Amino acid sequence: MNKIKTIALALGLLLAGNSAIAQNDAFYSEVRNYMADNRAEFNKIVTSYLVGQPLSMDEYTMLYYGYTFTEAYKPNYSSNTADSLMNLKKYEEAYKALQGELRRDPTSLQTLFELMNLADVLGKEKESTQYQKNYVNLVKAIFLACGDGLSADNAIRVNHVTDEFQILSAYFKAVSISSKELSPDFVDKVTFKDSSGAVKTVFFDFSRYMVVAD
Repeated sequence: MNKIKTIALALGLLLAGNSAIAQNDAFYSEVRNYMADNRAEFNKIVTSYLVGQPLSMDEYTMLYYGYTFTEAYKPNYSSNTADSLMNLKKYEEAYKALQGELRRDPTSLQTLFELMNLADVLGKEKESTQYQKNYVNLVKAIFLACGDGLSADNAIRVNHVTDEFQILSAYFKAVSISSKELSPDFVDKVTFKDSSGAVKTVFFDFSRYMVVAD
């Protein structure tokens, strides 16, 4: 089964009819305040998420954005351990490495995508389904918190550069990128061609990423 197509369909159904939501300059301030006052509650959300317990959309939203206010958030972190193990066809070891990556950063769409596909290869159908569910719900929460990404005022806030590419591929069905332009206020304007051949433009907000990475 092609997981990219499966995710794209699921997101399309979940987000159908979602209207653009104007950017709120106080968004990250509100998240920061929540994290300062409710860190124990946030930790419970993370624990529930990692063991596959159901979360509300508000909890998915706080999981994704609240994570950027933890010491663990390293926007430029990268590891090729799982890829190296995959190249050696050590799939079980690669799977465990990816699970460790998810515990380190539960918001990474790329890690979830890789886990979902590797779990499928290893015949772990239930786990693959759970990773896909978390992937879809995180993306849905991102859109509901930001907007449709079709204008700079409704730019999609992302935690990682890889999250941008996941959303472009899975939701917008991008097959090639024509141009990328980062504005002074850290809004990334991406022009791409989708699977139908149409040329489209989407905006991503990297402001939180840039503040922490700086």
